[in-house]
Amino acid sequence: MSKSLRGILYSLALAFALGSGAACAGSVWTSAVTKWDGDCPGAERDWWDDMCMAWRHEMGALGNAQVWRNFQLVTVGRYADPSINSWANDNGNIDSTDAGLICLHGHDDSVGWVGSMHTKDHGECGLNVNQMKLGKASGGHSRFYQMSSCQSMQWEKRSSWDPVATGGVHAIMGFHGLMWIGSSYVDEYSDLAWDGMFGEGVAKAWVDDMYHVDHWYNAYKSTCPVARAYGKDSAHAHDALSEQYWVNHADTPANFVVTRFISECSPSEGGGSLPH
Repeated sequence: MSKSLRGILYSLALAFALGSGAACAGSVWTSAVTKWDGDCPGAERDWWDDMCMAWRHEMGALGNAQVWRNFQLVTVGRYADPSINSWANDNGNIDSTDAGLICLHGHDDSVGWVGSMHTKDHGECGLNVNQMKLGKASGGHSRFYQMSSCQSMQWEKRSSWDPVATGGVHAIMGFHGLMWIGSSYVDEYSDLAWDGMFGEGVAKAWVDDMYHVDHWYNAYKSTCPVARAYGKDSAHAHDALSEQYWVNHADTPANFVVTRFISECSPSEGGGSLPH
């Protein structure tokens, strides 16, 4: 989409949203690491901050306040919950905004996802899923948590995110298997902002925009995004799956979860095929 056309569509969409009285100015957070030159290990990935920034800038253009903490500022305490680690402060960091996106190395262990921080915090380089709790019920604010990180929603470990959702976050999104970094992937993050704001909803847009199949004629690797949405019952969880960034659905307990994925998606590396 051309910048001029996108600008026109922004104006029309925002005018409609503001006129409806339903739109609320929000805030967004990104964290990215491209070079692990602190005291935590990781291979350099030059385009990762561009991917995160593309989403954040689009969200900013749509009226959201932008917050970012990158590189040496990416430490466990910004993302772990103080109810689990007393020294942590996610409520004053990523969980202080409506939607967050992190762009960094990850892998799965016996519990679930582990994110690779830039610099040690209380001796820790890895942010574990079992250190997190996001949303208003845990003293934060997050409605959407998105991870541009390998094995961040590994299929067989997908339920490891359910305790995180007891904090009140509406949807959590990541990847089954490896995801990929490069210039060809930047635009889909700006597309996510638009589609999640005014299209099919954040969780659905995540799966549709981030999905790729490796063909000989393209520059992509096969990539399998997965989204989990939560609510007090099936109806509310399905509503959360279609919730847009600017529409504040009511917070409900995470009693029910619905998962969106591409049937039989098979990542190029890092995981088997998803179910039918």
